[in-house]
Amino acid sequence: MSCVILLGAGASKGTLGEQAPVAKDFGQYLNRIVPNWSQNYPYLATAIRFLEQRISDTSENSWALDKVWSAIDNRVKLQYILGLSLPGAPFPPPRAKRIYELDLDPWGLAGFELRCAVAHVYGVELEPAIQNAVEGNGTIKKEIEKLRPGDCVISFNYDLLAERILEKLNKKVTIANYWLDNTNIDNTILLCKPHGSLNWKQRVPENGRAVQILDYPMQEDETDSCPELNVTIQPGIAAPVPFKSEIIIPELQLGSVLNFFKLLVAQWRCLIQCISKAEKFIILGYGFPPEDLHARYLFAEAVAKRESNKKLEIEMYEISEQRFKKLKETIVDLFKTTFCEYRGPVEP
Repeated sequence: MSCVILLGAGASKGTLGEQAPVAKDFGQYLNRIVPNWSQNYPYLATAIRFLEQRISDTSENSWALDKVWSAIDNRVKLQYILGLSLPGAPFPPPRAKRIYELDLDPWGLAGFELRCAVAHVYGVELEPAIQNAVEGNGTIKKEIEKLRPGDCVISFNYDLLAERILEKLNKKVTIANYWLDNTNIDNTILLCKPHGSLNWKQRVPENGRAVQILDYPMQEDETDSCPELNVTIQPGIAAPVPFKSEIIIPELQLGSVLNFFKLLVAQWRCLIQCISKAEKFIILGYGFPPEDLHARYLFAEAVAKRESNKKLEIEMYEISEQRFKKLKETIVDLFKTTFCEYRGPVEP
């Protein structure tokens, strides 16, 4: 029976605990572990103060990663309507990183700092907890252990939990890529990361350099401009926003980050192909958030490609049965199946 496992933020939190916050808890967690974060990320802090009157339940002490990132993304996309001014933005710019020496708009710098914060929370700081999970016998490890060649793991998370577990179990893995013939992967497990990964080292513009797949998550201090190469070096990650420029506007990517564009597109293309053929779909800690419109649309495309007589069994791990019941209607409607079983919470 071909199987696809999907990991959301709840899977990492259930396995690793509070060190891996879900999106709604991100700002509160950052404020706890880095009390002076507003000094470290001054443009991001200014943007959040600006957004307090525009996003409910948002303050410097508590803010949702997906909602703030979407708002920053929208300001940039709608700049010809809203402008790019940010009242209270630091002046003169700080000197902590070389990127502040560039002539970038304040919203762009807020987005850059948000990437740094993501790297801080889900990157190297999380590695010890991931190592403990790899040595343990939690829910994710048990489910991945059952996978056979030809199956697929989809991780929407920036962390390397899935990679580390696959490696520990000596599974032969292929990362989804633009050149992959998805009809000929029966001897390997396919790994798709539709939002990118903290171990993807990206240069913007690429200037002919492909995205590097590292064996460790990029550290925050590696994320900066590099005047010697005339590039910005950053993790290759995509924000959980409704409209992802990285996959929908190739004209913007071709001259700047063609390789990253192709790599990210391949994650979604392979996701669709695997779900369209799967017999079992195991969802761990993923809530189909409304901020990620592309995911819902492309899941629906995968379902539409399925053979009409091929059944799909869905099993779901969620923090509570009450939450599962709220999501079940969405899942049944989206995946056109009546078989959707609750398997309990994700255990560490």
